[in-house]
Amino acid sequence: MVAKLLVGISLSLFAVSCTAQVAPATSHPPLSTSLGGGMNFFSGDWGNGDINRWGPSAWGTVTVWHDLSVIGEGHSMIIGGNSQASGYKYFSGSGGLVYTSDYWGRFQPLFKGEAGYASLTHPPNGSGYLHQGNNIWKVGGGVEYHTWGQWWTHVEYDYDFFPNFHSTITNENHSLNPRGFIFGESYRFGPSGSRF
Repeated sequence: MVAKLLVGISLSLFAVSCTAQVAPATSHPPLSTSLGGGMNFFSGDWGNGDINRWGPSAWGTVTVWHDLSVIGEGHSMIIGGNSQASGYKYFSGSGGLVYTSDYWGRFQPLFKGEAGYASLTHPPNGSGYLHQGNNIWKVGGGVEYHTWGQWWTHVEYDYDFFPNFHSTITNENHSLNPRGFIFGESYRFGPSGSRF
C-alpha cells in the first residue's frame, strides 16, 4: 500500500514538473516604448491644392496590449512651397491608438486613428481672419523597417480632417484635409527593440 502511494506521488511530481510553460507570443511586451522624429511633406488642400510644404515631425508610442499602442505626435507645414504657400502654416498635435502588425521579414505595417488639435495660418479667405484653430481627426498607415540595432525606419501616410473652415468659393464652412507622407527614424527601447 505504501509502495503504491509512493509511486503515485512520484508520478504526480514528475507530471507536474514536465507540464509545458507556454507564454503567448506577442510582438511587443506591454509598456514597451519608442520615440521617433523626421520630416513630413504635406499637401495643404487649399485652392487648387498647390500648397505643398515640408516640416518636422515627432512621435512616441507606448504599447499597452499585444500589438496595440497609444501614440502621441506632432507635425507641421512650414518650409518651402510656392508663393501662395508662404502665408500657409499648419501645426498639429494629436494622440490615439496605433496597431502594429506582426513582422513581414524586417517590415511591420501599422495603422492608426487619432484626435487632436491643429493651428492653421492661411492666406485671406474672405472670413476676415488669417488664423484658425480646430479640433481635428487623423487616420494613417505605413510601415516600420528594422534598420539596425534598436533603430527602425518609419514611413507612413496621414490624412487629417480639419473641420469648419470657411470657403470663399461656396461661402460655407467645410473640412480641409491636409495630407501627406511622414518619414524618419524610430528608436525602440528595451530588448524587443532590436528583434524582428
